Amino acid sequence: MRTPRFAGPRARGANPAANIPKKTILALYPEILTGLPVGVVLLRLENPSDAKTFRIVDVNPAAAEITRSSPELLLGKTLADFPAILETRMPDQCLAAIRSGEPRNLGEISYGDRSREGIYSVRIFPLSRNFLGVAFEDITNRKLAERTLQESEERFRLLVQGVQEYAIFQLDPGGYVVSWNAGAERLKGYASEEIIGKHFSIFYPQEDVMRDKPQRVLVRAEQDGQSEDEGWRIRKGGSRFWANVVVTALRDSKGSLLGFAKLTRDMTERRQKEETLSKAKEELELRVEQRAAVLTRVNQELRTEIAERERAEAQLRTSLDQLRALAARLQTVREEERTSIAREFHDELGQACTAIKMDLALIRRRLIKKQSQLRAKVDSSVQLVDDMIATLRRIASELRPRTLDDLGLPAALESQAQEFESRSGIPCSVTLPREPLTLDPDSSTAVFRIFQESLTNVARHAHATRVEARLEREQDRLVFQVSDNGRGFDPQKISARESLGLLGMQERALMLNGDLKIEGVPGAGTTMTLTIPLPPSVMGGGARNEGSDR
Repeated sequence: MRTPRFAGPRARGANPAANIPKKTILALYPEILTGLPVGVVLLRLENPSDAKTFRIVDVNPAAAEITRSSPELLLGKTLADFPAILETRMPDQCLAAIRSGEPRNLGEISYGDRSREGIYSVRIFPLSRNFLGVAFEDITNRKLAERTLQESEERFRLLVQGVQEYAIFQLDPGGYVVSWNAGAERLKGYASEEIIGKHFSIFYPQEDVMRDKPQRVLVRAEQDGQSEDEGWRIRKGGSRFWANVVVTALRDSKGSLLGFAKLTRDMTERRQKEETLSKAKEELELRVEQRAAVLTRVNQELRTEIAERERAEAQLRTSLDQLRALAARLQTVREEERTSIAREFHDELGQACTAIKMDLALIRRRLIKKQSQLRAKVDSSVQLVDDMIATLRRIASELRPRTLDDLGLPAALESQAQEFESRSGIPCSVTLPREPLTLDPDSSTAVFRIFQESLTNVARHAHATRVEARLEREQDRLVFQVSDNGRGFDPQKISARESLGLLGMQERALMLNGDLKIEGVPGAGTTMTLTIPLPPSVMGGGARNEGSDR
């Protein structure tokens, strides 16, 4: 047995279509009603004078879906159960349709609560004096879309009209102006009533029109969808401006050409800036070329000057090397002369003084007691000879200490320290290496002379109360350091004329390929540090007598 497509309250034993003519019942129940997207509701009027008594006796599935309900919840309810419907014109129209027996199109009716308010298209058609059919469709989304489209079109229209910086207008397929915004009026000078209907070639210079440039712009936009161009354009008064123009083809959904949208921007200021920039660039390039030529010439002159300075420096280095070689030779000759003179003093004069002393001693022994005055003269002469011998020894030691040649550098340093202490009264201590130290005569002499000069500077300038010297070997170098606790000084403030002794010490260190540093702090003393490299034979150690007999 076929089940009707309308679900009704048959479980209660009521027949909802009992008073509906048979012909109308057959028209209500075809198979098509089930698949319709339109909601259909069958109403029965229980009180002919009260529209609130319309009761739902049958619904199709679309009606339940549109109302977001179910047939079970809808069946049996009256219009009184839907207060929002009572506020519309639908109840009165339903009652009027029953009375007149004619269908009615109620159009759009808003229905719903705050959570969801919908818009529905409603038609009613009477089936008998008590039964009414209601067909409705939810058109909320469509109306919202239409409203949104209208609002969007209005906003776009207002936007286009309100744009002042750009000229935006439309052309028909033939190139005639059909719309005109405020920006176009400001830029081109035409009011909308003056320009609409005119061909857009009016904006082009005569030479561009003669070359058919306006038509070529439209053809390119039609073929490619859009064309962009820059060039001179004409205002209403005939003045020119440089414009950037974009033309876009407008087509309908089928692809048919509707016209063109044209956007024009005034780029005159930008072009002027570009031209100014281009001229500035050309001037800059010219200046750069000129400056490059000047720099090339100056560079060549500098190269020549540098070459001359390099030659001068090379000559200076050669002269300096020669001077240092000469100074080294002079030092060597000086030491040789000192050694020679010291030996002459020690040997020749010393022997002569010894002979005189022996003769005086012989004469004294032969004198008788009565010759007291003569004996006193002889004793005085012997004392003078002893003093002369001591002076000769001192002078010979200052010229070339025999200790340096006979016992080596360590003994010579200790002897020099003792002599300085006895002469100046300033305590002087020397710390020597434990292992034997072998140096060549030139190195030994240089270290000794530097020590002598250091002690001389201490005695003259330092006002020190203590001097300490330290000689030690550190791997492949020899380090000799002399420190005092005197008043100190700033080596940077000592002029060359005032520091000939320091310069001599520096030169002696350079002749040994060494380094000499003098560090002085005012009020805190001075420290001299000499560092010279040691040859491999010395680094290996070995005890032998330093120096050589000259």
